[in-house]
Amino acid sequence: MDGCGGPKIAFIGGGSYQWGPKLILDIALNENLRGGLLTLHDINREALEDMFSWAEKAVEAAGSDLRLEKAAQLEQALEGADFVILSISTGGLEAMTHDLEIPARYGVVQTVGDTVGPGGLFRALRNIPVVVGIARAMEECCPDALMLNLTNPMTVLTRAVNKATSVRCVGLCHELFSTLGMLSEMFEVPEEALSVRVAGINHFIWVTGVAVYGRNITEEAFRRIAEGEARGIALEKAGGNPDPFINTWGIRSELCRLYGYLPAAGDRHVCEFVPGYLYYERERERLDLRLTTIDTRREHLAANRERVRRVINGEEPVEVERSREEISDIIASIWTGEDSINIVNLPNRGQISGLPRGAVVETYGAINGLGACGIAFGELPSVIAAMIYPHVFNQETIVHAGLSGDKELAFRAFANDPLIGHHPDSRSMFEEMFEAHSGYLTQFRTAARPNV
Repeated sequence: MDGCGGPKIAFIGGGSYQWGPKLILDIALNENLRGGLLTLHDINREALEDMFSWAEKAVEAAGSDLRLEKAAQLEQALEGADFVILSISTGGLEAMTHDLEIPARYGVVQTVGDTVGPGGLFRALRNIPVVVGIARAMEECCPDALMLNLTNPMTVLTRAVNKATSVRCVGLCHELFSTLGMLSEMFEVPEEALSVRVAGINHFIWVTGVAVYGRNITEEAFRRIAEGEARGIALEKAGGNPDPFINTWGIRSELCRLYGYLPAAGDRHVCEFVPGYLYYERERERLDLRLTTIDTRREHLAANRERVRRVINGEEPVEVERSREEISDIIASIWTGEDSINIVNLPNRGQISGLPRGAVVETYGAINGLGACGIAFGELPSVIAAMIYPHVFNQETIVHAGLSGDKELAFRAFANDPLIGHHPDSRSMFEEMFEAHSGYLTQFRTAARPNV
């Protein structure tokens, strides 16, 4: 792409009090994106106004020449865009309340409920028609643009866009960063000195090898983690803070000891893929598996909103510093044509052998002016593959059900999820959740089905 004048970036869900401040400032501070245009769009008008006002102050504080726009209409935001950042949540916290509380009444415990399990499935079914609709609008307004998806469930939504539209879609997640940070602390080296082999699916990726300055330290790293060193460091840093968003390394250390490889996502995500630990309260307590409740999410939203508004009102300055997110660097690499390596979610084109072609997998990818291309990992260790493969095939089923509006297929995917575990009341649970979310499940009441 031609870097003259900077890219046009559309931020759909740009009123996000969580993602907005980080990404806006990262883009403003990236020298390779100078002169660019960032357009914010959100269906929540109040949040959009807040984030636009915050962005104006952030750009000024950063001394950036980033141009800003806000757009009430989706098509206006997308028109002529080079990149589209997607961060939405169809139904918001009200819908997520049903994702968590209905299964809980049936004894199904979820620590997050946004990727797998009953919550992950219904979040997918709500989001698929909306996200595919945005991609359809991109086909009309900016057909050559790249979609950078931050929305969960990452794998399912990225797959749906790539399967149902011509839009190029890359899923981006920051879960690996906490593992790199811990390894950096354990071995007292900068993260840049670390190399890891890592692959899997979003929120269930596994590190199979570690090197420091080119020296293979895999055996030592996994031994020390299995013996509890990482957990000790994490608990000391937490200082007794009960916040569920804090990584305490309970289940990661446990699974590293059991399987000889290291799950790289946070504990609260990983445990939902191997739900036997969630069935028993004693195991949840032993491994410190914390539930991310709706009340906790509301508290975090209120705190983020308050911080944004204090800046808007001049009560505190913008903290001008880059976040750990890589989105602005990925955009810059594609815009300038400079090569970079980043962790990405892309359709499987051979990155992981043995998995279906097209299924979305998370591996390292090469980024340059041609976009993003997954880097071959090869074959997963059999003990890891045995846990990942069922989720891959079930996610493919969810995508098909979400695109076709096949309710019975959606139920089969629901029943197949390990968190449900062929629950004797799975049909009743599914029907109750389906009814609660029926207002968003437009594909199940539309006669004309999309091509899948």
